Amino acid sequence: MSWDRAERVDEGWDHVVVICHGCHGDDALGHRDLVFRFPDDEQALTQLPTEIAVLEHLAGRVEAALPRYSHAPEHGRFAGYPLVRGQRLTPELLHSLPHPEKTVIAGQLGALLSALHIQDVSGPPLDRVPYSYQPENLDFVRGIVAHDLPSVFTPDEMRTAHEICDEVGALQSTLLPRVFLHNDVYSRHLYWDRDSAPGQLGLIDFTDMCLGDPAVDFAELYEYGPRFVEGVLARYVGRVDDTFLDRAWTYQRLAALYMIAGHLYYGVETWEYARAAFDRCRSPHRPRA
Repeated sequence: MSWDRAERVDEGWDHVVVICHGCHGDDALGHRDLVFRFPDDEQALTQLPTEIAVLEHLAGRVEAALPRYSHAPEHGRFAGYPLVRGQRLTPELLHSLPHPEKTVIAGQLGALLSALHIQDVSGPPLDRVPYSYQPENLDFVRGIVAHDLPSVFTPDEMRTAHEICDEVGALQSTLLPRVFLHNDVYSRHLYWDRDSAPGQLGLIDFTDMCLGDPAVDFAELYEYGPRFVEGVLARYVGRVDDTFLDRAWTYQRLAALYMIAGHLYYGVETWEYARAAFDRCRSPHRPRA
């Protein structure tokens, strides 16, 4: 296979991504643009066959555009799929769209999360999906809070960091629903294709998929604002209780603190990006539309 142009994407935490444009040759299998993902840690490498199988299982069960792997060598060290079309759904893009289009996006995302969360996880391939990584992530964040944050946070910010960890810890000791999660639904993984009416939502990167609280998949939607979160929830048909969005906000606060920890420990994310995410999530009370 050959291609006209290739670009390397290094912004992910656990993969190097190469996007090949203008592919041709028999090995391209008729696809013009292909995304190849190369896991760069053991967990992502081990998870790749399950991710491929789960996405094949979901094909035809959801209306949104998801990756569907077309290239999966037997050695399993990388895999590729046809490019999911559209623009990255940044908060800036969403806010620039007319209201009817925002409503369509909220509806499609609500339908997608509903479809993911109602999947039967008792049979293959979803029975191979691991339980939530959140307990391990919380332990990691607690370690960073204890040893690294005091040198860069004010005492008030340290109180907020401890508060976030304690709130998530309390949720982990609570009996909550457990469903199939994408587990990383946010602007870097959401795409909006306007080429055909009414438009199509895309969601990529299922590396962190797991079984856990459905509120987790709403958490990082708060970067778009509470009105959008509530619009998505209004079109969601999964199980919802009175604490659902409060839990989502708590998980959003943990995600922001995790970005700070990731910057300090792994060197991923810029300090400015991580800091802005944390500052947006300081309040223990979820924002309302």
